[in-house]
Amino acid sequence: MLLHPGAASGSRRWPVDRWRQVARQLVAAGLRVLVTGSAAEAPRCAAVVDGVAGTRSVAGTLGLPTLAALVAGCRLLVCGDTGVAHLATAVGAPSVLLFGPTSPAGWGPVLDVDRHVVLWHGDGSGDPHADGLDPALAAVTVAEVVAAAGSLLATAGA
Repeated sequence: MLLHPGAASGSRRWPVDRWRQVARQLVAAGLRVLVTGSAAEAPRCAAVVDGVAGTRSVAGTLGLPTLAALVAGCRLLVCGDTGVAHLATAVGAPSVLLFGPTSPAGWGPVLDVDRHVVLWHGDGSGDPHADGLDPALAAVTVAEVVAAAGSLLATAGA
């Protein structure tokens, strides 16, 4: 189980405390959670796993080939509207994708849509490069993410 809480812009970064709640609930459901991110995202990823037994951050330690292999072999990826989301689509890894300022119609998965759950409460008018959290992404709840993850894991027989 992979969580990827980072994104290049603040508008596409879901709050750390919500990522931590998702991690905690997934661990409580019996899953081991690995948190990925770039070296610059390592402090954010460390904050996600802080105090959550059964989680570990590998942020800043993986090259692209290793990250691609992890995504390709994972039971599920939960991430925002970032490059790793496109990677999951490319390798057919099940994913829960959190969208905010941009429409998933333009940037979401178009292959194997049954493997990907997109959570979005926007209208596509947000700025994907803004510094602050986009209101549409802020509207995505922990409960929605956990439910979507559970649904995909159940569908996959995981």
